[in-house]
Amino acid sequence: MKSWLVWGLLPLAASLVLTLLVNALMGGGAAMTDMALERRFQIILAISAGLFLIAFSLDSNWTNVQKLAKRMEHAAGLDAPGPAGKPRKRPEGRSLELVLIPHAGLVFDSILASVQALTLAGAGIAICAILAAAARLGLGYSLMLLILAASYQAFVYSRHTYYREVMETAAEGRLVYVPEEAPKK
Repeated sequence: MKSWLVWGLLPLAASLVLTLLVNALMGGGAAMTDMALERRFQIILAISAGLFLIAFSLDSNWTNVQKLAKRMEHAAGLDAPGPAGKPRKRPEGRSLELVLIPHAGLVFDSILASVQALTLAGAGIAICAILAAAARLGLGYSLMLLILAASYQAFVYSRHTYYREVMETAAEGRLVYVPEEAPKK
């Protein structure tokens, strides 16, 4: 939570202040055609939305429970599941949890990488609001981008519970890969 406040909300607040400052210094909306104004905004909005979607995609890929469980089992030396009906190799003499616990660091590292990517994307989205002010789009357009950045931070905050649950499950050795069933013909 503290990290999110420092690396999420603090940069957002700083971007708001810088956006207002740049907007005041640049003189707000410049004398340009509506088409030029719209094009500039579309470019900056596309960059912001692209960052949002890339971060969302990376996060869902890097923190997918089944992918993380499969990586842990592979690192633990457990055989990947074979064809449907073929049992997986299980540890002899030790519980599955005890075999998986030492590999929980893989999960922690993946979640940390995802959080760092989310942080960079959030900073990029907030910077786009400053760019909008520098491009003389006017305060209204800059504020729309800041609203996008705030929505993004709400998304990041919503992921904390999920991350905590996945890391706790991995640390307890209960993050186990469940293969999909083969489609029935």
